[in-house]
Amino acid sequence: MPELIFTNADLTRYKDGKLTMELKAEQVEQYKDNGSTYARNPEFSTWDSNDNLDTTGSCSLLAVNSKENVYTLFSDILINNSSNDVEIHAQNLRFNGNTKQLIAGKDEEVEIIRENLALVGTGFSASGISNSFSFNSGVSGTLITEDAENAEEEVSE
Repeated sequence: MPELIFTNADLTRYKDGKLTMELKAEQVEQYKDNGSTYARNPEFSTWDSNDNLDTTGSCSLLAVNSKENVYTLFSDILINNSSNDVEIHAQNLRFNGNTKQLIAGKDEEVEIIRENLALVGTGFSASGISNSFSFNSGVSGTLITEDAENAEEEVSE
């Protein structure tokens, strides 16, 4: 049984008087015995140390293990990271707040969109420390060059 249940929740976190995170969800359940929290249909935002909006995202279910500082996102995941100008689409992702690693299962397909590049692959991992990402296999993608962008603009006008 959950210790607390919040419906239509709007939770905010501050550190040293600065807003660092906001979470809006249909329902949030908090469990005391194992330090876990679950949010249904959450939308979240984080801010960097300069008060700039850094990351926004949503998914169908968010599981938080506060003891281990691990966040698991499920189903219809969309993450936009402004500082790295990257958008991520996936079905299952896990973020370790201690190591700043974002990973998907080895057979899970993840789509990355960055500037004029769209990649889809499996075995995704990303590092918040080195600001890099990789796929282990099954990578395909599209690169839109400046000439192609101009051609597309001319056709659409």
